[in-house]
Amino acid sequence: MARQKQRKTEQKTRQTDWIGVWIEIWIGLFVAFYLLYPGTQGYRAISGAKTGSFYVLFTPLFGLGVWYLIRDLRRGALRPLRTTEAAALLFLFCTLVSAAVSEHGGKAWYNAASHEAALTVCLYVLLFLIVSRWGKPTERLFRVLFWTMALFCVLCLFQAAGKNPFGLYPGELNYYDGYGVKYPGGYAGTIGNVDFISAFLALVTPMLLLRSVGQKPRKAWPCWLLAAVCLWIAVWLRVLCGLVGMAAGGVICLAVFCPDRARKRVLLALGLLALIGLGLLRTFDLPIKFLHELHELLHGRFDDTFGTGRFYIWRQMLERIPNRLLFGVGPDMVRFSDLEPFIKYENGAEIARAGITDAHCYPLQILFCQGLPALLSWLSLVGLTLVHWFRHRTEPAVRTLGGGLVCFLCAMLFCPSSIIIMPFFWLTMGLLEAETASEN
Repeated sequence: MARQKQRKTEQKTRQTDWIGVWIEIWIGLFVAFYLLYPGTQGYRAISGAKTGSFYVLFTPLFGLGVWYLIRDLRRGALRPLRTTEAAALLFLFCTLVSAAVSEHGGKAWYNAASHEAALTVCLYVLLFLIVSRWGKPTERLFRVLFWTMALFCVLCLFQAAGKNPFGLYPGELNYYDGYGVKYPGGYAGTIGNVDFISAFLALVTPMLLLRSVGQKPRKAWPCWLLAAVCLWIAVWLRVLCGLVGMAAGGVICLAVFCPDRARKRVLLALGLLALIGLGLLRTFDLPIKFLHELHELLHGRFDDTFGTGRFYIWRQMLERIPNRLLFGVGPDMVRFSDLEPFIKYENGAEIARAGITDAHCYPLQILFCQGLPALLSWLSLVGLTLVHWFRHRTEPAVRTLGGGLVCFLCAMLFCPSSIIIMPFFWLTMGLLEAETASEN
């Protein structure tokens, strides 16, 4: 009788392991294909290509999620909702209500120009729920990420040398023809927009470094090398959001990972350094654009051009938010909200005009598009996830995922949201929740 019971237990364990394997296979394929696939028409159509591939790739995961849900219900083994899962469902509910009452009608659910409307947000939340419940961050998945990022970095290095591999740039152009030289905007890698790449590097680079903590140098050096290349690419792109994200997130990680007995001293030292830095910036007006802008802000002088027009965008949105505080204008409906375009002048003459399609600050984007309840539920989800990260920070996988998540969140305070990179945010958060749930 005992032997028969033991066989049933072993059989159930094997079935459970297979569940993890299927999810692991899907995550590995998703990371490799979604990151490296740029579409067939280069950068001019990369957003559409990524959107289509995301919807296609998500389909088997949704099927797996339904299968596992039915199986757990039949066995009576479905665990209760965690607080993070409840917060994610509340965020989804608020988003759907926002789309239902939006004056933009069907556009708020899905449209070709706006890739993060309600349907896409629904898939984001389902991705998080399925992965957090049945996924697991394994060593094999980290290896997939490592080699995928290695290929991504090699492509960027070729582009930095002035090459045009795979014909991603139009005609015979290269990276240095962008930024208005011969074509608008800056594009690189298999992600495209340099803002998105910078934010994505803020997610991956800390993960590479934190994964190597505690390892011997002969095992850790490949992660160090790849992290150094990622950091060089972030500097080469000349986009601050990723660098600011890594710097701010790095400070938070330092405070979190330091020994408990030294945490007060570390926080005090960081606070003193911040005060000294702010004092120096207020005293000296350095000839560097963003440092000059910080100097002006510390003196109470604001200008719409600060932050490459971000202050102009934020001011317009904050003025309109009280009119639709509860439900917003609809998911990702910024481009249809008749905001005044940002116009750049030089010597009194207009040299550039850009329509506003995004808040360039993810929390503000949620507040403007989906309303205050949606923002509060999203902040609850993120806050609870980070609390779980802090409680289980000694576990290698938790430390790695949480560190990357914090840096990415700091970068997204200044970066536009996009379907090209946001699935990686929800996937990372789902894997972090899966690991902390297993620890509990």
